[in-house]
Amino acid sequence: MPFWRKETEAERQAKERQQAAIAAIERGEIPPIARDRILRERAYGKEFFASDLSSREYMLTREAGFQTLGQVMGTSFYRIGFWGSFSRYRSSTGEIQEITKAHTEARRKAIERLKQEAHLLGASGVIGVRINARSHDWSSGVTEFTAFGSAIKIPGWPVGQEPFTSALNGQEFWQLYRSGYMPLSVVMGTCSYYMHMDYQTRQSIYQWFAPNQELPTFTNGYKQAARMADLRMQSELSLLKADGAVGVSIEPKMETIEYEYNNTSYYDLLLHFTMLGTAVAAHPEREQKHSSPLLVLNLASKSYGRLSSTADYENSYFEPAGTKLIDKLDEDDE
Repeated sequence: MPFWRKETEAERQAKERQQAAIAAIERGEIPPIARDRILRERAYGKEFFASDLSSREYMLTREAGFQTLGQVMGTSFYRIGFWGSFSRYRSSTGEIQEITKAHTEARRKAIERLKQEAHLLGASGVIGVRINARSHDWSSGVTEFTAFGSAIKIPGWPVGQEPFTSALNGQEFWQLYRSGYMPLSVVMGTCSYYMHMDYQTRQSIYQWFAPNQELPTFTNGYKQAARMADLRMQSELSLLKADGAVGVSIEPKMETIEYEYNNTSYYDLLLHFTMLGTAVAAHPEREQKHSSPLLVLNLASKSYGRLSSTADYENSYFEPAGTKLIDKLDEDDE
């Protein structure tokens, strides 16, 4: 602002709100504007909501007695870059722990802010949690991590308890709950693994007369990154005392590292390997419920009424190209 122009009251208030928001984020909290919005909605007592649940998922959660409160989210912008960890190219293959920690911390902050919004809504937990990672062209190395999901309330859930997080969708969560299991938390494992392109690998890639062959450096690097990420997820499961993880998704992302050496351009690879799942455990206070046989009908046939349960379906006649059940029923009619 020019020194001769006096700051208006609206500009002063906007600056104060911006400073308060930055201070809250630095403390690991959600911005005041998000907190005020949620508290205002709770005070109004409105029954409408917004969520990313499909209509089928919403009806299943209602059948189970859950109340959908609304969509919650958490965001974290992080400066993550290879050149921020090293001043020049890396001449060896292996994990870059500084980048691994940055990716892990950014995702955790996004999830924690999502849980804060869920807590303000009075939610028991958040289902359908997803994390989007997106880079922006306006600044190299800056990545936006956004976690979002649908906050729900379960009857009888302890008041004041920290909301759980689950990457399962509404239908999967409903099936899990009916079977006497409960999600504990979203768990993840990450690993940023640098693969230096040695002389042999460069010869295999860039020489036009090179034969078809495997590239051991990349194959082994991918395997090592997956193993490290999996071990870190198992460590989180152990701390939670979970029975295991379900719905695990794998997200590998490859980044090209270009550099010059002796006036020659070279390329290395940096693999960001992420595993995300839901830790689950049997609920000791809930009786195990066994699902009744599901009705399976072939609506394309006039004989669908004879197929009454999953037991009949499993005893039907199958061939690799498809089922011949209808043909068999027609033969019986003759």
